[in-house]
Amino acid sequence: MSVPFTHAFRQGPCIGTIFGAAMGVLWNRSGDAEPVAPGPTHNDELPARAPSLLSDYIQWTGGEAEAYADAVPPHLFAQWGYPLMAKALGAAPWPLARILNQGCRLENRAPLPADEPLVVQAHLSHVSVEPHKARTITRLVTGTASVPEAIVADLHAVVPLAKREGGGKREKPSVPESATELARHQLTPRSGLDFALLTGDFNPIHWIGPYAKMAGFRSTILHGFASMSLAWEDVVRNLLDGDPSRLAMMDVRFVRPLHLPADVGVYVSETESDETAIHVGTGPGGEVYMVGTFAKRGEHE
Repeated sequence: MSVPFTHAFRQGPCIGTIFGAAMGVLWNRSGDAEPVAPGPTHNDELPARAPSLLSDYIQWTGGEAEAYADAVPPHLFAQWGYPLMAKALGAAPWPLARILNQGCRLENRAPLPADEPLVVQAHLSHVSVEPHKARTITRLVTGTASVPEAIVADLHAVVPLAKREGGGKREKPSVPESATELARHQLTPRSGLDFALLTGDFNPIHWIGPYAKMAGFRSTILHGFASMSLAWEDVVRNLLDGDPSRLAMMDVRFVRPLHLPADVGVYVSETESDETAIHVGTGPGGEVYMVGTFAKRGEHE
């Protein structure tokens, strides 16, 4: 599906945050002070999401409209949470545009009501600084007056501080040979723009080809959270009888840029724990773009 451009008018706060991040690079904000974690909690109350936005987002990610008749897909959290997460990172000495999204642990504790204002909290929960990079974890908690703490997201990010000398490149993981394919996705050159229109993440590496090439990519790349959202709905549809409330947790890392267009699959494989491994990649033994695990309701609790 092609997402209507009218959704862009609902993304003002997120677009403003991205513009502010770009200005931070121009201002070259930097410093030696390491932020303190846990940091202060930032709170906000936001209007319920527009039904048309929810409908188009659910369709784009492959969810079932009936399954989300009264609830918001938990993996949409960045659409309302990105500005508050940026505020939680405000004490960090690095420009926001240098902070690279590495992955996310998303807990689906209860259905998030679609018709109530959102009550959102964010704080910097962890910081570690190494010679060549800094790692951060930002926690975003979303609920409503009737269902507090319905969704908890821990966002993992890294900030390159200096170029590592020697050591070579680490070998990238691949999709396990024993993995089972759940679904395939035909991603188009427009997929990055569509996801930006639905979530407000208009970082130009996702939808402007020349900019992506100047940034070192051979083409635009898909948002990491788009891969996570597609994989989440594939698990719900194929393994949980279409019931999103049965997926308790997904914890993923983005390990390789997913250049557009692309033909990719979502794969699962067993682990030694109660959690199931999940991968987004080209096929068993092939390139993998996202790796992680998920847990069904009852297994994670």
